This record gives sequence, structure tokens and C-alpha cells, in this order.
Amino acid sequence: MEDLKKTGTDRRSFLMGGARSASVLALGPLLASVGAAKAAPMAGGKYDFDTPYNRIGTDCVKWDGAIRDEKMPKIVAGMGIADMDFECVPVVTEALQKRVSHHNWGYELLDIDLLLGNGGNSGFVKGIIDWNRKHYGITNITPANLGVTTGVHSGIMPALRAFAPPGSKVLMATPIYNAFYFDLYGSKLVANESLMKVVNGRYEIDWADFEKRASDPNTKTTILCNPHNPVGRVWSKEELLRYGQICLKHNVKVLSDEIHCDFVGKGQKYTPFATIGDKKVVDNSITFKAASKTFSLAGLKCAWFFATDPEVFKQVQFWNRSEVSTLGIVSSEAAYAGGEAWMTQCVDYIDGNQAFANDYIKKNIPLIKVGNKPEGTYLAWLDVSPLAEKIGAKKLADAENQKKQPNNPLTGKPNVVSSDDMVGHWFAKNAYVQMNPGLSYGLGGLNHMRMNVATSRKTLTAALDSIAAATKKLA
Repeated sequence: MEDLKKTGTDRRSFLMGGARSASVLALGPLLASVGAAKAAPMAGGKYDFDTPYNRIGTDCVKWDGAIRDEKMPKIVAGMGIADMDFECVPVVTEALQKRVSHHNWGYELLDIDLLLGNGGNSGFVKGIIDWNRKHYGITNITPANLGVTTGVHSGIMPALRAFAPPGSKVLMATPIYNAFYFDLYGSKLVANESLMKVVNGRYEIDWADFEKRASDPNTKTTILCNPHNPVGRVWSKEELLRYGQICLKHNVKVLSDEIHCDFVGKGQKYTPFATIGDKKVVDNSITFKAASKTFSLAGLKCAWFFATDPEVFKQVQFWNRSEVSTLGIVSSEAAYAGGEAWMTQCVDYIDGNQAFANDYIKKNIPLIKVGNKPEGTYLAWLDVSPLAEKIGAKKLADAENQKKQPNNPLTGKPNVVSSDDMVGHWFAKNAYVQMNPGLSYGLGGLNHMRMNVATSRKTLTAALDSIAAATKKLA
């Protein structure tokens, strides 16, 4: 970095030059032929998800962050952070370009209207209501019970503040999305972790343990992930009803994160918590959603939530600070209005990626174990216990922990290196692939990795080939 300073080269220039070169060195013609590719045209009603789209040099967390954090001399694939590598749906790009042509960025009227429950005439609100009614049969979203936030976390935090006093417990079926733990830490709450069971290659809730934890009088809220990140479960109506009935019985408020709802594999069905049929159970919940996962708009910051009980909604909205960006609203509205065909093809393509990755690992990478093909999301949950043992990951982690570790910016305490951290570093160093270590996903996450398959099949194949080749050298 000193050399960069001496030559006057800033970070972005480095990423645009050196990091891109690292990518091309790894993938050769795969990305070199793409470069700064122009928008792929839609031909015959079909979108192109198979041509790799180069994101390197754009301050992309998934690729540039991997190169920086793992000090990678080259990269085959960034497969960690949960966004997609595909070029954005054209209708969104067109809407953004149109709005950018108006050179003023003042306050949006929609923020005020939604706070007053008057957002019904907005195309943004209408798009949310129509999309959910058409695709999922949700008929209980109205302008009066719809709140807007900058992201799902920005909605969950006020819900926790409304219903979970500091020091109380939040029930979660683990392993679960790691950022929930940051929400809890920021709210001064305690995780009440119910470890799921693996039955015939499929994660299931341990209902006896779950109810025992729900009955703890200090447990006031629960965060449900539907579909579940990272294990890929799409919960059935019966499971959701049982979950909700247990929580209602013990006065535990349900916070349902359904941001991955559009990514459901063939033969599976996403059931919104708000449609499970028991009004009292549904009224005991708040649902959080966004277009950001579906259309890969995370950087534009726009999400929403709703609650069918007016008092529940009122309490969450009291703490909510709706500060969404103009471009976030524009992009979400455009996506819901004209992105359906793109989404349908994208979901089918990713389901194919899930099947391909699951089969490939079972056939070619014996040091990694997988269960059934994920039912939903674009994430795969890998058991890397055999690989961890092969490379002596625990011993390596113990050695690292003998050294002075940097402080965690949230806790102020030194970081603790885990065996799956060492496996993650091994993947980056030997296969030039970055994935997310599992321990951060809570109880049950140790010696697992989360892999994002929302990329071109060519990139996915290159990544799996590289991992297979690296692990074979250990035999």
C-alpha cells in the first residue's frame, strides 16, 4: 500500500488495474472477453445469464473485497456476499437513466405519505401490493400497514426496539443469517439459539428445543428466515403455522425476513407467513421484504415491511426512520412493474446452478459434503469438516489465536480465529475462490462454508473445477 501511495495510485485505480488483471489471469478468456461488457440485449424473449459479467474494479464487496481481504494474487470467483453477478434487468437501468436526467435530488413526497398512511396513489406502493397479490396471494398489504426502510435490517431494528427490551432474548433457528447477530448486538439483545437437525440431508427445526426456548419468559421476539439463509429451506405452511402457534402461545413476536422469497426451486412453494390462515398467529408477526435480492439492487437501498395488526404496525413505525433514496424507489418500482420475465428466467437459471453445484460436489469433491439440493435462495451450505481435518484447520486456528488479533469493531474485543476461517483462507490461497466461513452463522455453523451460486454457469464451473483441483492435491 505504501508503494501505491508513493506512485499516487489510489485504491479505485488499483482495483480497476491490478485486481482486474488478477481476475483475467485466473479466468483467462472467460472474463477477458467480457471486459466492460455493454448491456446484453434481450433476444426472442430470453435474457442472457450465461455470459460472465465482470464486476471487478467497481468497489464490489463480493469480488474486490475478496481480493483485498484475502490478499489474493488472482481470483476465479467471489462467492461470498449475497448479491448476483448478472447484469441488471434492463427496465431498471432505463428507469434510473430517465430519473438521472432530472438534475435535482430533493426530498421524496412518498416518505411523508407513507408515514401518514397515504401512499396508495404511489406507483411504488401499488407495485408492491400488486406483485405480492399476483405472485403469492398476499391480500392483506395496504398503504396503511406498509412501512418503507433503507433495508431489511433497518426494519428489523425498530421492530426489535418496539418488542424486545434491552437484555431480552431473540429466538432463532440456527445456523441462520449472520447479520442478524449484528442487529442483536446493536440492540443490546441476546441470541437464543435453537440448533436445527439434519434429517435425510435436509435441515428441520427441533420443535421440542424450539418450544423450550420460546417458553423462556425472557424471550420476547423471534427472527424467522423464510426461505432460510444459509441452509436453503423453504418452509412449508404446516411448519410456519407450528412455528407461529408456539410463538403466539408464549407471547413471542415473529419477525419474518422473507427477502429471498422469489428464489424457490422447482417442486417447492414459498408460503408467506402472512398467508398461513390463522389470523391471531399472523397478527403476531411483522414481515420484511425488498426487491433488492430478487433484482440485485442491494446498493440502491430500499426495502419495506408490513403488519396486519394495526397496533403492531404502529409500534414498529414509531421507531422506524424512513430514509430511502430516490433511486431506490425508482429501481424497485421499475423492477416490480416490468421485471417479471427477467426474474422468472433468472430463478430458473439459478435453480439449474444449484442442481449443477450439488451434483458436481458430490461427484468430484469428496472433502466437501452436501445434503439435498437447496430448496430456495441462491446460496449453498457446504460441510467442510473433512477438508478442515485434512488441512489441520483447528491446529492452524489455535496457532493464529496465539498471536495478537485485531479487535472486533463491534465488541471491541480481539477476534477469535476459527477452523472454518482457516478453511476459507485455504480456498482463497489454493483455489482462488472466496466463500463465507460458517461459524458467523451461529450455532451449528462451525466447519461449514456458505457459497453463492448466483453467477454465470461458466464462472460457477470454473470455481468448482478450481476447488476440485486444489483438494485433489491433498490426497
